[in-house]
Parts: sequence; C-alpha cells; structure tokens
Amino acid sequence: MRDMGRTAGGLLLRGLALALCAGLLAGSARAAPEGATVWGYSEGLALCEHRGKWGYVNGSRSVAVPIQYDSAVSFSLGFAAVNLGGRLGVIRQDGAYLIQPEYDSLMPIDCGLYIAQKGTRWGVVSILPCSGGGNVLYDLIYDSVQVVQQGGAKVLTLTLAGNSTMIPVFELPAVLLRRGVESARFPLTRGRLPSFSDVSPREWYALWVDIAYNVGLTSGVGGGCFAPERTLTVAEAIQLAATLESRCRGDDFHLRSSQGGSWYSPAVDYCLASGILRRGSLEPADYGRPITRQEMVQLFAATSLARDMPVINSLERMRELIPDVDREDPASGAVYELYAKGILAGTDGHRTFNGGGTVTRAEAAAIVSRMARAEQRLIL
Repeated sequence: MRDMGRTAGGLLLRGLALALCAGLLAGSARAAPEGATVWGYSEGLALCEHRGKWGYVNGSRSVAVPIQYDSAVSFSLGFAAVNLGGRLGVIRQDGAYLIQPEYDSLMPIDCGLYIAQKGTRWGVVSILPCSGGGNVLYDLIYDSVQVVQQGGAKVLTLTLAGNSTMIPVFELPAVLLRRGVESARFPLTRGRLPSFSDVSPREWYALWVDIAYNVGLTSGVGGGCFAPERTLTVAEAIQLAATLESRCRGDDFHLRSSQGGSWYSPAVDYCLASGILRRGSLEPADYGRPITRQEMVQLFAATSLARDMPVINSLERMRELIPDVDREDPASGAVYELYAKGILAGTDGHRTFNGGGTVTRAEAAAIVSRMARAEQRLIL
C-alpha cells in the first residue's frame, strides 16, 4: 500500500447540481494538462498522471481533484487512498480528506476502516468520525494489526506485547455503532461491486449505483442491467423507504421475502405501520405509476433515518436558495430538511427542486446512498 503510484484500477461533496444532486462531482473546469496520462475510469473519475504527480479527471478530462499526489489509487465506493509527501490519507471524490495524510501505511478492510501505521505503532482508523469526533477506532498503540483467516472467517487481530485481541470482521459494524457511527447500519463491503452492462464507469451515476448496491439498497432489473434512466415508480420508492426504515430500526423486515400478493404489499403495510405512509395519501392504483420528486421526498423524509440525521446546511439559507418551493406549502418542510441535511441539492445550478418532475433509478440510487452513508452528504 505504501507504493501506489501506478495503480489505475462532516463530510461532503460540493457543488453537485444534477438531478436532485445525483450528478457527477463538480471539480475544476481546467482541462488536464498537455502530456498528462489518463488511466481507466472508475465511478466517474480517472487517475491522471503528469510529471510524476497524480490526481483525477472527470469524463470530460477536466481536473476534478488536483494533480498533486505522489501516488494514488482508483476510487471505489466513493473514496480513495492517496500519498502526499510520503504520508497516506483517504479522500472523497471532491478531494476532501476523510482520513488526513499522516500515516506511513494504510491497508483497507471492510466498513470504511483501514489498518494504519505510524512509525512502529499500529491501529485502526475510520473514514467516518467516531463518538468524540476522532477517526481512530483502535488507538495506534499495537505492535501489529492484521486481518487473518480463522475457521473460515476474517478476523481482525491486534497484538500488543505478545497478547492478541481478536475481533471477527463481521462484528465491526456493531463495534462502529457502539462508537456512534450511525452509517455502520449500512456497512461498506470491500470488493462487493456490481457489473451492470448499462452502467459505464465514466458516468456520474456509477458511484451511486456502486454504493447503493454495495450496502444492499438497490439491485438490477435482470439481464445484467440496472436501467439507470428508467423512471422510479411509487411502489419502488415505498420499497426503498421501507428498507431504509427497517435497516435503521434493526428489525427483520428487509430480510423477509414476499409471501404471495403484490411484491410491494409488505412494504406498503410496513410503511403504513411505521407512519412513513399515511393511509389514503397514495392509493393502490398509484403504485405502478412514476413517483414525483415531491412524493418521494415526503416518503424518505418521514423515515427514522432522515428524522435523526444532523443538519449540515443552514435551514434558513436553504429556504432562501431554493427558487421553486413555496414556503407556505405544508409539504415544503420535508424538502428544506433534506437539502439542509445534505441529501438534495437541486436539479440545476440554481438549486431548483422541480417537485412535480419524475425521478430516475440513478437519481434514486444517489439519494439513498447519501442517506445511508454520511461521508457522501453534501455541503451546499
């Protein structure tokens, strides 16, 4: 991990303004310098090397992350390790650090965690802060930290003065939850990526499809396809809201299979029982039609996950910025809240909401990814 130079293979994206902020990251409009080498795309960005330094360009070959690193790796699940001045850190796709570049080595494990080394000491750090505000999950006090196979399972092993503490990797989400990392309810699994034939690694939505698939919120439509441009239906939105709620509550709804009837009936019943959906607000005849943005926002804002999410953008500023939402409309509160909580940013550069418009599956993947993973929420 120390030498990453030719690998080609609070918290939050700035300046996105495509389709409910589902679009590709805003980066510098400056084109890649003449003579730069662009390597393969992953999640909408490609590694770019120029005069021995590395950065990232978008699908238009404009610089998205400055070409300043001694080495870098391709983005996966929205973050990548970089080497700056001989020290390793982890960035998001806007170049913001999730883990500061201060480590001699970083080795990825699941859940957004890295085994970290400083000098002769080892520990474990997280892309998301734990309770107390720091990113350190296990202090850098150990003689060694490694992941080993034991009885068919991966085990994180921390060794100090000959004594070892062993934590099964599958228990790490629970450890993170106890440390106040709410996104651990939607843990990232390293290497679990889709291969949909209709999702190009150059597209803005490749990132969001990867994350939503990885954390188990979305899947394909069959035939190896995701159908990113297909319009989201009311039933699909209700299913997403029910799954978000179930995962947040820690119950087993999202693990059950449908027993007869319409595939979405259990989700409708669950959302009614949870108060996400009000009886009579959407009739059975509606479930197969495209959902509007306003209806989707009303559903998602009513989940426990959305209600408990911290505000990261000024609510009053959001009321001033969004040009097409009536403050007096009772439904406007949900819209302002999801902007303020970093989930939405508008359909254009003016933060336009377009509540009567429809939503694509790609846009929905972006929205639920931000709801599930705090490191992807938007500072506006």
